[in-house]
Amino acid sequence: MTRVGSKSRHTSRGQALIEFALVFPVAVLLLFGLFDLGRAVYAYNTVANAARVGARIAVVNQILTSPDCTEDRPVEDPSNPHWSIETCAANAAISLGITSADVSVSYSAPTGTNLSCVSGALDVGCLASVTVHYSYTPVTPAIGNLVGTLTLDSTSTMPIERVFP
Repeated sequence: MTRVGSKSRHTSRGQALIEFALVFPVAVLLLFGLFDLGRAVYAYNTVANAARVGARIAVVNQILTSPDCTEDRPVEDPSNPHWSIETCAANAAISLGITSADVSVSYSAPTGTNLSCVSGALDVGCLASVTVHYSYTPVTPAIGNLVGTLTLDSTSTMPIERVFP
């Protein structure tokens, strides 16, 4: 009887090893999939926040680009601004590598109004829309092959409160 029990134990160990070898890759794929999902949620939140920052600036300052983003100082000289829509929106998503080229700004009139809402001839009440674009690529190769590159876009729209300059 001892021999039979001993033989049964060896068979059981081999079976557990085979089961582990079959389940482990699936468990690792799920773990990395959750990691990539977390990164995608972080990227989308960052892109949405960058669009909101850009729209918040667009409602009071319609300057598109500037060399830096120092929001705690007023713009005294419009020809030499130190904060702008595209630059500040890109700085809000600097952890993703977003640049000013990934930020687009547009103006439109609210429905039912006859406001002039073209760049250079804006009125208070026009809608400023800031869109931030980002291409997300998963880190895990297997997930990347399944999903591919995802385009994350977020748009924030707010009414202009002040026309500047």
